[in-house]
Amino acid sequence: MTGALDWAAASGDSWAARWRALDLALGNLSQHLIRTIFDRASVGDIRALDIGCGAGATTLAVADTPRFNIIGCDLSPALIAIATERAEGRPNVRFCLGDARSVASSEAPFDLLFSRHGVMFFADPVAAFSNLLAAARPGASLVFSCFADWSRNAWASRVAEAAAGHGLEPPDKSPSGFAFADPAYVGAILTDAGWAGLEHQFVEFRYSAGSGEGAVDDALELLAHVGPASAQLRDLDEGARPAAKMRMRRIIEAHRNDRVVDFPAAAWIWSARAAGESR
Repeated sequence: MTGALDWAAASGDSWAARWRALDLALGNLSQHLIRTIFDRASVGDIRALDIGCGAGATTLAVADTPRFNIIGCDLSPALIAIATERAEGRPNVRFCLGDARSVASSEAPFDLLFSRHGVMFFADPVAAFSNLLAAARPGASLVFSCFADWSRNAWASRVAEAAAGHGLEPPDKSPSGFAFADPAYVGAILTDAGWAGLEHQFVEFRYSAGSGEGAVDDALELLAHVGPASAQLRDLDEGARPAAKMRMRRIIEAHRNDRVVDFPAAAWIWSARAAGESR
């Protein structure tokens, strides 16, 4: 389980230390997400909220189109500091530290709310999405990505099982990277929260965990500190960790393709709208 306190401290710090590697890892998915964001955006000038913006990659990509005025929010001070530095000189971008529900309420209304893998960590997802809906203008769009089935994401399942030394059950629906893997569950949350016009698209992509001459080492460093395998390592006695990392390395090496380590991965891209006519 990964909750708000984790993102405000250890988890956020770990992502911040590796933000470039994570942007690479999710880069192939980001192309699909950004395309959907533009497809669902209304015409004219748009006020948007990036939920769980991390180091700002999605915010900045969307903000390349000047009609978007975007606020990005995250619980991690380290990630917000990086995002703010990256956005220097961008008048249509602002980053702020805080919970998405609070930021949405204080900065409302929005024409668009979006997120790259930032919405799976709410303790009460129905209440959270209801709050986000209250901050949306009539006809506003919601677009977000989330990982699909555990078994289709080898970078997580195969590497975590290697770290553990045995098979693992898929994560449950507690807040985590895989909490929204079941589309029926997510659809029920959004419906109960009051969102309409629900659509979801299944996207297969390559999760690029490392590149260059040191691709295997880079991938091992990333996956040992971010994601399900890192949680398995933390649960092991210190003396058992070297063997666990060797098992991880063998899986990683099997997914090296020339100068790149990439894994098969899959995600859902969801879109929904607030009832009423857009402005």
